[in-house]
Amino acid sequence: MRLFFNESIKRGLVQLVRRQLYWLVMMVVPIACAIFLLELMKPGGIQRVPVGIVDLDNSMVSRRIERNLRGMQQVDIVNHYTNYRAAIDAVQRGDIYGFILMPDRLEHKALSGQEPVVSYYVNYAYFPPASMQYKGFKTITMLANGSIAKTTLEATGLLTDQGVMTLLQPILTQVHALNNPWLNYSYYLNLSFIPGLLALFIMLTTTFSIGTELKYGTCREWIAAAGRSIEFALFGKLAPHTFIFTCTGWMIQFLMHRVYGLPLNCNPWHMVLAMPLFVLANQGFALTMMCIVPNFRYGTTLCTLLGMLSFSFCGFSLPAESMYPWVHAIGCVVPVKYYFLLSIDQALNGLPLYYSRLYYIALIVFIAAPWPLLWRLKRECIKPIYVP
Repeated sequence: MRLFFNESIKRGLVQLVRRQLYWLVMMVVPIACAIFLLELMKPGGIQRVPVGIVDLDNSMVSRRIERNLRGMQQVDIVNHYTNYRAAIDAVQRGDIYGFILMPDRLEHKALSGQEPVVSYYVNYAYFPPASMQYKGFKTITMLANGSIAKTTLEATGLLTDQGVMTLLQPILTQVHALNNPWLNYSYYLNLSFIPGLLALFIMLTTTFSIGTELKYGTCREWIAAAGRSIEFALFGKLAPHTFIFTCTGWMIQFLMHRVYGLPLNCNPWHMVLAMPLFVLANQGFALTMMCIVPNFRYGTTLCTLLGMLSFSFCGFSLPAESMYPWVHAIGCVVPVKYYFLLSIDQALNGLPLYYSRLYYIALIVFIAAPWPLLWRLKRECIKPIYVP
C-alpha cells in the first residue's frame, strides 16, 4: 500500500514538473491578477468622471445647479453643449460618460410650480463611472428641488426659515458606513473578485488535470499506479496542487492585507486557516463535477460556467436580497460565496469566530461532497469511454 501511495505521489509530481502551464496558472497568473486589481483600485474610489452639461435656460437656477455640480468629487464638467444631439454624439465618441440637460424656462416653471424636468443621461456600458455620475446628478437635482421649494415657501411669508427646513426634512438622517467610512471600492470589490479569480483557476486546474487523463487514455495507467485505488490516485494528483494553491492564496492575502492595506479586523489566523479550506473546497467542487460527468470537455465547461457566473450570482456585484430566489440559489452551490461571506464577517467586520462557523462548515461540506461519487470516476478510469 505504501508503494502505491509513493508511486501515485511521484506520478503527480512528474506531471506537474513536465507541464509549465501548471505553474503559470497556479502561481504567476493569480498573483499577477491580484496585483493588477489592487493597483487598479488603489486610489479607493472613482472620482472626477468626465461629464457634459446642456443648459438651455441660462438662468440663475441653472447656473446654481452647475456650480454645485462642479463642487462634487464624483463628476467633472469638461464641456458645455448647445443641444441634446451634440451631447449624445460626445457620449458615443467617448469624450464624456454622460450629461445633464436643463430645459428652457427651467427657472420660470420651477418658481411658478409647473414642475420642470431636468434630465440626465448616463452611459451604463461602463458601470462604475456610470454609478458615480448618476449619484452626483441625482444628489444635485434633489438639492436643487429643496432649494427652490425653500425659496418659494419663504417668499410667501407663511413660514420662517426654521419652519421651512422642518417641512422639507422633518426627520434628519445620519449615514455611517461601518468599517469602511471612506467608501473605498477596493475594500468591497477586491475582497470578492480576487478570491473569485483564484477559485476559477483552482477549479479549472483540477478538471484539467483529471480530464486529460480521460481524454488521452492514460487513466488506466493513472489508476494502476495507485493500486486501483481512486483515493490514492486523487491524493497523488491533487495534493501538490493543494500545497501550491494554498501558498499562492497566502501570498495574495499578504498582498491584500499587509501591502495594500485592506482591512483585517480579526485574528489573522482566522483568514490564514480559511485559505486551505477554500482551496480544498474548490477542488472538491471541481472533483464533484468530474464525478457527475466524467468527461474532460463537460467537466471543464461546468466549472467555467459556474465559476464565471459566481461573480454575479454570489452577491459580488448585486445584493443577494435583490435577486430572484432561483438566481440566489445558484450562487449558493459554489464555495467562493461562503469564503466571500467569511471575509466580510472576519476581515472587514471583525466579528467573533462563532458567527462565521456556518461558513467554515459549508467549505468542509464541499470538501466531503465528492467522496460518495468517486466510484463513478473510478469506473470511468478502469473502463474509459471517451466522448469527444
